[in-house]
Order: sequence, then structure tokens, then C-alpha cells
Amino acid sequence: MKIREAFPDDAQAISNIHTESWRETYQNALSFEYLSDIVPFERQKVWIDRLQNPKMNQHVLVAEIDERIVGFVCIYSDENPKWGSYLDNLHVIKAHQSKGIGKTLLTQAMKWSAIQIPDKGMCLLVNQDNTNAQRFYKSFGAKNAEEGVWNAPDGSAVPTYWFVWDSTDLQAQYG
Repeated sequence: MKIREAFPDDAQAISNIHTESWRETYQNALSFEYLSDIVPFERQKVWIDRLQNPKMNQHVLVAEIDERIVGFVCIYSDENPKWGSYLDNLHVIKAHQSKGIGKTLLTQAMKWSAIQIPDKGMCLLVNQDNTNAQRFYKSFGAKNAEEGVWNAPDGSAVPTYWFVWDSTDLQAQYG
């Protein structure tokens, strides 16, 4: 497996992974029409824009196996005034899950965040129905800090939890 920074040419592969992940994970949260008809084009537009016009605090990494992108992570340093960096996306193709790819991407995002803002933590929103993601983040030291709502692009209000790490310093967390 190779981890590298994402390039603008990666937008389609990233948007495909993002689309499939949403289709698998958010069937009960987002409308069928949105997931089937709109998400592919919307995610493509989002990722083209993010990779061609990145925000100053944005960091996107991809995981490759045999030169094929199988996962990605997107993080924004110091984006959340309360908890620090915001982990916006972490997705791995279903066939490659539970193989350490998500862990590697998360670890790299945390290392980057620790360099950018060493005295702050990291947070993300997790769908309340996504117990697999909750288990994953808890296994890496995140705690469920409070309830939230994701105002999804299809107009849905999706119940979420804010998962947080007080620090992204892996040495401090794991010794």
C-alpha cells in the first residue's frame, strides 16, 4: 500500500469512492433519489473543486494498492474552534476495509494535524446509525463528545455524534 497526497487528476477516483461509501452507509439517512441520481455528479464537482482549488488548511491523502486508489482522507487543520482539526472524510472501498488502510489514513491525518496545530485535537461528525464507524474511531482513542446534526446536501437533517480527540499527538496517546 502506498499513501500519497491527492492530485487534481484523482478527483474522479475519490468521488467514486465517496459516492459508493455514501450509498452503502447512508441508505437510511439520505433519499434514494439523491443517492442514486445526484450524488455521483455532486461528489465529482466537490472533489474537482477541492483538488483544483484547495483551502490553505486542507490536506487530502489517498491510499493506493497496485496504483489503484482504494481509500482517502480529507482533513482541515484548525477548522473547528472548539476541537481543532476537522476530519471531513475518511473512506475506504468496501473490499479493502479491515485491512489497516483506514487506520493508516487516520494516523497520517493525525500526524499532519499535530504538525499544523500541535496543541489542539481533532473532531468529526459520525452518523448516529453508523455503529461501524463509531467503533472504528473509538478504537483509535476518539470519544463521543456530544450529539449533533449534519445538514445533508439533500436537505435531510441527519442525527450525528461529534467524535473528538483531545490531542493528535500519537506519542502522547499511545506512548
